[in-house]
Amino acid sequence: MANFVKQLIKIDQQLNIQALHRQVEEIVKILNYLNQKQVLPAAPDPIGFMPDEYEELSLLLDRHDTLLLKQADNLLNNFRSYLSRNYGLWSLANLTTAKMIRRQYHIKNSLEVMAGNSYWSAAFDRIGVQAISTDSMSWAKTSETGRYSFYRTEQLSAPAAIKKYHDVDLVICCWAPNFGKGDLDVLKAFRKYNNQGHLLFIGEKDGATNTDEFWKNAKIIHNSKIKLVNQTFPNFDFIDEKIYEIR
Repeated sequence: MANFVKQLIKIDQQLNIQALHRQVEEIVKILNYLNQKQVLPAAPDPIGFMPDEYEELSLLLDRHDTLLLKQADNLLNNFRSYLSRNYGLWSLANLTTAKMIRRQYHIKNSLEVMAGNSYWSAAFDRIGVQAISTDSMSWAKTSETGRYSFYRTEQLSAPAAIKKYHDVDLVICCWAPNFGKGDLDVLKAFRKYNNQGHLLFIGEKDGATNTDEFWKNAKIIHNSKIKLVNQTFPNFDFIDEKIYEIR
């Protein structure tokens, strides 16, 4: 196991706090799925302590154990960063959400752009959707995580992929960078080439993902379909991550 997990397990054993133990078990479960290149069956349980919960626990501990709890809290709060460094994942797809997207939008085929390690495409493929995953691969040349792909990925820029696969039911983009213009390029290409499909972005509005210019130009669709999808996709940490239907 990675040192990250070893540290958490050691602290968990020393403190013997049920609230921490539950979270350590959840992290171990998630990593077991990823190490087997499997998709999570459902969204993860929450990782990290809310401020009030952390304070209440601290009041019950002596100075030494309070320091251990602080170390554990820091590790829990960096779990998403750990996933990005070791698995090339900033977001965790799950089969329940993939099925809900398929059901609500009647998806038969999908195109993932700027896919990175293609975890969402793996999820769609697992539930019987004809999944196509694409990425320019420019980032993978200098990143170890670029070698940890969950699904076969075609080397194409996002606009080229949307043009080539213009007739897919779904175009999905997960955690677009909050710099550059890649997300705007996706939006422009979708509007130009895909007339009948749906466009979903996964990330944090006005936060960790996508550019300000993108959010200014994106028309966010609010309806019962996307609401039901997001009910299966709760935040697992302090990032307000959601799935957005964009026009």
